[in-house]
Amino acid sequence: MPRKVWLGAAVVGAAALVFGSVQSTGALWRDDVTVAGATVRTGTLSLATGSPSGSDYVFSELTKNPVALNEAVQAPLVITNTGDTPLRFRLSAAGPAVSTANAAATVSLAGAVLSSGATCSATTPMGTAFGTFTTSAPTTAVAPLWQSLAKGASQTWCIRTTLTQVTSTSAVAYTHRFAFAVEQTR
Repeated sequence: MPRKVWLGAAVVGAAALVFGSVQSTGALWRDDVTVAGATVRTGTLSLATGSPSGSDYVFSELTKNPVALNEAVQAPLVITNTGDTPLRFRLSAAGPAVSTANAAATVSLAGAVLSSGATCSATTPMGTAFGTFTTSAPTTAVAPLWQSLAKGASQTWCIRTTLTQVTSTSAVAYTHRFAFAVEQTR
């Protein structure tokens, strides 16, 4: 009989330890805070770049056929906050998407934020939208340079591309793809 009492006490002690530790661990994951006068804001993030297709944009205005090596082509890109909250955005990845089999193209890309009334031309100073970089793939990461847009506001970028290298015995067809990152601002 004492052995059963001892076993029962051990089971009760183990159960107390298990439930006690679960309760104390659960307390580490709970927190309540009351803040007087707080406002919680929500909204919809939506960024339109030309004719959007998901979070990627194919920039057909940069197409020139044929384009010679070391020839620059530039075109404006209007970016609009179509959501209902202020946001910040940046170019997160960009580069050429080659559609010619067994071929590759390398381009140098640069971007500038255009001021109101400015035009996108061969003399537009680059670097205010994103820094100049060289790429041969549409997924090349771009150094972050955030831009802010109020609800309903637009910003125009001048995008310049220069074909710097081609690996093919015939003409190479490619498009430029751009991906953007977007965050809500307060």
